[in-house]
Amino acid sequence: MGSRPSRCSGRRATFSLLIVGEVRRGKTRVTEGLVRALVHLGLGHAVTVLDFAPNYRGVGTPMSVEGARVLRPPRLYAPRLMGRRCDEVWRFAELNARETTALLNAYVRSPTPVLVINDLTIHLHAGDPGLLYEAISRATLFIGNAYYGEELRDECGLWRRERRLVEELMERVDAVWRL
Repeated sequence: MGSRPSRCSGRRATFSLLIVGEVRRGKTRVTEGLVRALVHLGLGHAVTVLDFAPNYRGVGTPMSVEGARVLRPPRLYAPRLMGRRCDEVWRFAELNARETTALLNAYVRSPTPVLVINDLTIHLHAGDPGLLYEAISRATLFIGNAYYGEELRDECGLWRRERRLVEELMERVDAVWRL
């Protein structure tokens, strides 16, 4: 029996999952569980975790995983919780965008088959969504989580931008898991 031609025509299989929900709903915990499962299966070498969680007053919990490549900026901010005025909120968002952009670029330059992003909304506040999409396109498996709720609504425009871009991302991924 001869071999049959591949239907993939050289393209790799990809799958993307976005976990969304209100603050303190367990998005990071679920994401950690998925990463731990991949590490347990012996795939830790193939996993890059970009951890964008600001870890401020119980919001934006950093991931706690071992056995995978974890990249985390040295300093992140919770713009809506730390900024008192809109100019401060946007300044914190722009500082975060610089940090997250550097890590997304690092991933694009040296991708692994699996990309995991914790709290990707931190990048979407003021960062380039095109760079995020580029990074996701480099992965065979993408798992990300994002804030998608009402509790952190603001009058500065950050929430509206964040919500619009998360909804756009939800349309692009294969599956959305709402918590």
